[in-house]
Amino acid sequence: MKEQDLVRKVQAGELASNNGTVIRTLAVVGSDYKYLKLRSLLLALAGSMERGALCSSVNYLADSGYLAVRSIEDKAPASVSDTELEDLEVKLTPRGLQLQRCVVRDPLVDM
Repeated sequence: MKEQDLVRKVQAGELASNNGTVIRTLAVVGSDYKYLKLRSLLLALAGSMERGALCSSVNYLADSGYLAVRSIEDKAPASVSDTELEDLEVKLTPRGLQLQRCVVRDPLVDM
């Protein structure tokens, strides 16, 4: 196996693990019906996930339709790619709830 292939597999495994951690954490705090500030999620995951990893996970999960992301200030839809993490809040979408309850599967989300 080439080194590049190995690096890609390791990165995909880390992303899948982090994505599962984010989904499970949101389920534990009950944010399937309420928005949770991303800074609170970052604090809850302190020591187990770095800021960049959280941004990558939220970006993937939102782009895949599992999370709704919005601005705290004006409640408009937003993206971690365009907005500071501290200015955003998230909640699980219906598709995210299906993922969390293992009704649907995603190869990049370890549940």
